[in-house]
Amino acid sequence: MEQKKRTNVHYDFDFIVVGSGFGGSVSAMRLSQKGYSVAVIESGKRWKSEDFPKSNWSLNKYLWMPRIGFYGIQRLNLLKDFFLVSGAGVGGGSLVYANTLYVPGDKVLNSVTFKKLGGKDKILPYYSIASRMLGVTQNPQLYESDFILKEIAEDINRGDTFRPTPVGVFFGEKPGKLTKDPFFLGEGPDRVTCNHCGG
Repeated sequence: MEQKKRTNVHYDFDFIVVGSGFGGSVSAMRLSQKGYSVAVIESGKRWKSEDFPKSNWSLNKYLWMPRIGFYGIQRLNLLKDFFLVSGAGVGGGSLVYANTLYVPGDKVLNSVTFKKLGGKDKILPYYSIASRMLGVTQNPQLYESDFILKEIAEDINRGDTFRPTPVGVFFGEKPGKLTKDPFFLGEGPDRVTCNHCGG
């Protein structure tokens, strides 16, 4: 059967971006800046501060498992070779990543998966770019939870691996101070320095 060529087809959008996390939101923004009409599709809702679960035990608000009526922020997928954790809701992974921005160690970077992506030398420069753009720095304060993790690491003879968490948080000189953009030559939005409310 011969297919007829479709002409004069009208689409509602030039591009559809699946996911509103870091990659999806930036892709949508860049396409929009170029004048394209863009739709962003997300699997969860828009979360307000008061909507977030008070603890991980509020399973219906914490886990994304629609089949059993859980519409939370954390999606879990067990795949053949790894366990994938991602965010569900407007903002995607930014809802759940807790500002932590680790660079994988040599064992991961030298793995078959990373070699398929071009290897350590090809990938690491992108971590550097992302770190600069996100303002990655080490958390300057340790809290009770950090000391517990350090103690556990020492108990299993891995104390040498403990270090302050690398985070995408702007600490600045004083907590809670409005400051001009420090990351994009002043062209980004003003920032309020961290007031350490999560410690």
